[in-house]
Amino acid sequence: MATTGGHDALLAGLVLGPEHHRFQLVSELSPHPLGTLWQADDISTTQPTPVSLLFLSPQLLGQAGFQERLRDNLNRHRSLKNPFITTCYGYFHWRGLFFISWERLDGPSLQELLDSRRAQRLSPRHKQGLVSQVGHALEAGLNQLRQPHAALAPEFIQLLPSKGVRLQGFGWRPLLEPVFDRLDPPPGYRAWQAPEAFHPNLLDASADVYALACLVYQLYGGKAPFSATDDEASRGRELKAPAGLSKPQWQVLQTALAPAAEQRPATPLALVRQLYAGTDDSAPDTTAASDSSAPPVTEAVAATAPDSGPASPRHPPAVPGSPAGMPARAMIRFAAGGKRWWRGALLFALGVAAGFALALLLLPFTQPSVPLPAQEMPPPAETAAAVPVAQLDIEPASTNVQPPASSAVQAPPAPPHSASPAIADGQALRENSAAADNLTLFQDSLSDGGYSPQMVMIPKGRFRMGDLHGQGDDNERPVHEVIIAQRYALSRYEVTFAEYDLFAAATGRPLPDDGGWGRGQQPVINVSWQDAAAYARWLAQQTGQPYRLPSEAEWEYAARAGTETLYWWGDELTPGRAVCDECGSQWDGRQPAPVGSFPPSPWGLHDLNGNVDEWVQDCYRDNYAGSPQDGSARSDAGCRQRVMRGGSWFDIGRLVRSASRYRHPPDSRRNTWGFRVALDLPPAT
Repeated sequence: MATTGGHDALLAGLVLGPEHHRFQLVSELSPHPLGTLWQADDISTTQPTPVSLLFLSPQLLGQAGFQERLRDNLNRHRSLKNPFITTCYGYFHWRGLFFISWERLDGPSLQELLDSRRAQRLSPRHKQGLVSQVGHALEAGLNQLRQPHAALAPEFIQLLPSKGVRLQGFGWRPLLEPVFDRLDPPPGYRAWQAPEAFHPNLLDASADVYALACLVYQLYGGKAPFSATDDEASRGRELKAPAGLSKPQWQVLQTALAPAAEQRPATPLALVRQLYAGTDDSAPDTTAASDSSAPPVTEAVAATAPDSGPASPRHPPAVPGSPAGMPARAMIRFAAGGKRWWRGALLFALGVAAGFALALLLLPFTQPSVPLPAQEMPPPAETAAAVPVAQLDIEPASTNVQPPASSAVQAPPAPPHSASPAIADGQALRENSAAADNLTLFQDSLSDGGYSPQMVMIPKGRFRMGDLHGQGDDNERPVHEVIIAQRYALSRYEVTFAEYDLFAAATGRPLPDDGGWGRGQQPVINVSWQDAAAYARWLAQQTGQPYRLPSEAEWEYAARAGTETLYWWGDELTPGRAVCDECGSQWDGRQPAPVGSFPPSPWGLHDLNGNVDEWVQDCYRDNYAGSPQDGSARSDAGCRQRVMRGGSWFDIGRLVRSASRYRHPPDSRRNTWGFRVALDLPPAT
């Protein structure tokens, strides 16, 4: 793309960037569909750090909302972790220029390799390494983002000497489609797109499988199987077998290029393994090479079976009773304890073999970095707006309030590692003429014997609900104020197996599978929204009190506990606070922890972030437009999707934020799904 406007001022040696973060340009690189790519040094660090800067095209910046949507996309995807995915350092604005800072991209794109016909001279080992690394990058995106790349293109695949593949462009398709005709040159993802991408449906893992198969065809056959102008019907035409593939490999590739998504391999890595089965350098085995005791990894596709995998994708699988046209969300799920095989084995098997081979191959493409004199320009003044804190209508209170002696009850044993403040009797508390303190802990007796879950009184107040930091998904917007005008109670812990099994035995319901992790104080799992709602109704019958599932506004209000940070303890994942795939606990990515294994929030609640996903009452809609402002649950006739909050032991850290939300059919179950209960309280007197 030719440099225009502010890009004309870009010169080698120029120092630019906001006052707190400065860069010095070194040399201009090849064109990029989004603008102009430069090598640079980050000089805000102790020692200059080599980076690459992508300056966005003025034509794109002129499109209403493009800049904001791209910035939100980069914020959401900066948590992606994989050795074959481009690392993004930040998004910057300076003197009318907008640019992205990436790790140093000191090699050609795959598009350059194809245009120069150098790709045709790649050895089978080089091609296999390239395909395997792209497959691993796509798989990581599916696993961590719960959505496909959907815009795989040779322009978005960089080939770095000594490092191998770097893939970019995750989540870019919705950004690029409205401005596609303004991109010069346009990215080639339309030539590789699956037939279903011609329709405005949500895409799933099979779209990435199809695109990877197109890459393989072009790499081994010397030309793309389709062009960007080919229509959907052309995807069904018969193709000539590429000369570089064996007959069994061509059969695998034909399956991956099937017009029907259900006929393709389940995931990109499944295609890689099938394609290179029996070769010396096929994709790594399903066990860690360096750890013979590592449990095997099980690939499971979240299809119609309710127990087909442990994770909770942002978009649900197609199930009986789903809305017409809803696509299957084929997502990768791994069995407990087996998710980390690729972190060591991947780098060993692919980084050493294919990465080293690519380094030898791509060496002629490298360009020396020559220090140049600085051409400093004064940066503009910058201001930062303060973020308001939540406004709470509460008085100071303690979870250690001692109730009257006559109201104390004998509670069940406390969960491990959990301090036990005095627990009041719920009925005595309600009959007491004095107003109960906020955050008081209580339990109700069951008519058949036993006790309700331990409940915490939640204060009335107000808060801002939604994505306050630009790191969430579109369904967390718009941010809006919610007023909680009446106190309610929320269970201190997620409902446990001990509590749920009492209900199941009393009502003759089947016991949910514990996954082999034990029952007792483990949070109940493998329960549907219908199961959770039935448990709450049973509690109401047993106690005579209005137990129910919380609304998602009540849930987020309680999870934030008066804060506006990503988590109640701050903006960073901190070991010893929660269980998720990257939270730093002994249970991460393996199984849920016993309830109460970590310190409570300031409001005395445990495990709202992570451990198990929690069903709430609301019917799901894909944004907050028109949502209730009073904290009540959204209710729609014929509701097909119910909201889940909190993330789980299997999810990445971004998905256990207090604002994160997603949905699933009310009759589905997984081994990451549980719930907690809420209770309406009478007004304080």
